[in-house]
Amino acid sequence: MAKSGKAKNSKKDEVTIHFENGEEGTIGTIHGLSKAFNPPKKARDPTTAEIRRMEGHVGGKAASISKYWNARLGVLMISTLPEFIDSEKLKIISEVRWTRWGEHEEAPTYTLVDLGEGETAQVMSEGKLFVDTEHGPMVFGVERDGDGDVRLRISYRTGKKDTAEFAKGYLDRFIEYAWDNSPLRGKAWQADFSWISRTGTIEEPYLTDQVKQKLDLHAHTFIRNLDRVSETSLKTSRGIILSGPPGCGKTMAIKSMIESYPDMTFIVMTSEHLQRRCVHTIYDIARRLAPSVVVLEDIDSAGGLSRKVASHPILGEVLQALNGVSENKGVFTVATTNYVEDLDDALRDRPGRFDVIITIGLPDSDARYPMLENLCKVNGIKLSEKELARLVTLTKDFSGAWLAEVFSTATLVAMQHDRIGQLQWSDVLAAVEDIQDRRRIAYRKTPVLPPPPSNESMGSDLYR
Repeated sequence: MAKSGKAKNSKKDEVTIHFENGEEGTIGTIHGLSKAFNPPKKARDPTTAEIRRMEGHVGGKAASISKYWNARLGVLMISTLPEFIDSEKLKIISEVRWTRWGEHEEAPTYTLVDLGEGETAQVMSEGKLFVDTEHGPMVFGVERDGDGDVRLRISYRTGKKDTAEFAKGYLDRFIEYAWDNSPLRGKAWQADFSWISRTGTIEEPYLTDQVKQKLDLHAHTFIRNLDRVSETSLKTSRGIILSGPPGCGKTMAIKSMIESYPDMTFIVMTSEHLQRRCVHTIYDIARRLAPSVVVLEDIDSAGGLSRKVASHPILGEVLQALNGVSENKGVFTVATTNYVEDLDDALRDRPGRFDVIITIGLPDSDARYPMLENLCKVNGIKLSEKELARLVTLTKDFSGAWLAEVFSTATLVAMQHDRIGQLQWSDVLAAVEDIQDRRRIAYRKTPVLPPPPSNESMGSDLYR
C-alpha cells in the first residue's frame, strides 16, 4: 500500500511518498514533480512555413475555394490539370508540397495512372503549384483526405472581390475542361471507374433474325445517331430491356455493342453497383460525356427493383435517373434481366424509361447449327453433315453458354484419354451426355433423409 502527500517544511514541488509493507516502511522523496510533468509551454507560431510561403506568393492573407471528387474519379480529373494550365496560359513559378505540419518543404508526389486503352500518365497526387495569372498570383493545390478523396484547391489573396471571382472562374473552367477532355470519354468502363478492355475479337452473338431486327431498330439505329438525335422529333434519351434465361446471349450482345462503337462512352453498372446507390452520379457523368450508353446488368438482382421486394430503396433513384428533372440528352440505356416479369411495372411498362423489351430466348435448331459449326471450327474438329445435324438435335434447349461448354468438356474427355488437341466425335457425344446429366442434377430436388429408426424398432441387439 502506498500513501503520498506534501511533507512538512518541504521545498516547493517536493513530494514525499510513503511505501508501507507490513511493519517495515520505505520513504522516498521526489523533487520537482510538478516541473517534470508540467513543463513550461513554448509559445507556438500559428503561421507555418507553408502559410508564410503562400501568403508571400499571393501578396497577403490567403483564402481558397475547392472541389472534391471520389478517389478514382478525382485522379482522372486531375490528370487533365497540366493541359488546362497550358490552355489558360498560366505560368508555373514553383511546385512544392509540405510535410511535418507544414514546416518541411519537399517535391510534389506523382502517381502513374492508367488512363485506359494502354494510355498512362504521371498525375500529381499531393502538392501545390504556385502560378502567375493575368488576374494575379494564385496557388493550385492537390490534396487527399483520409478516405482517399481528391480535392483541388485554388488559393488567392483575400479581401479582393474580383480576385475571388477570378479564382472561382478558374475552378469552374477547369471542371468543364476536365469533363470535355476526360479519359473516361469514348471509353468503356464500370461504375467503379475500372476499365473494360475493347481489345480482341468479341464473338458475334447468334440471335434469331427477329431479335436482330429489333436490336437494330431500337438500339443500334439510336446509338449510331445519338449525336444527331436532337435534330429530330425523337426524345434525346431511350432505353431497352434485354430479357431471357442465362447464357442466351444478352451479355454477348452488349459486348458486341461495346466493340461496334469504339468511340462511344459505355458505362456498365452491375447489380452490386446499383446497390451502392450511385445511379444518380453515374447518370450525371453519362450526361456530361454524351453521347453515351449506360448498361444496367441483371437489374432483377438489385434489391428494390423487383415486385417481390416489399421496400424500394433503389427503385426511386433509378426512376429519377431515367425520367427525372434532368434530361438524359444523348444517353441510351440498356438493361438486362433473367426475369422481366419480376420487375416493377414502373420499369417494365413505361415508355420514356424503357421503351421496348427484347426477349433473347434459347437458340432454336436454325440458330444452333451455325453456332455449333463455328464451335467445331474454333476447337479444331471436323464433323460430317450427318454428325453435325445429330449434334443440333442432341443439344435441344441448350443455351449458347452450354453449347460452348460441350466443347470444353469434350477437350477434357480427350485429355483423359491422353489426346490433346485431337477432338473426336466420341468426345463430343460423351460431353453432351455429361452435360445432360449435370443439368438434370441441377434441377433435381435434394432428397429428404428419413428419420432414424427408434431404438425399439432396432431391437435389443442395438448395442451388443
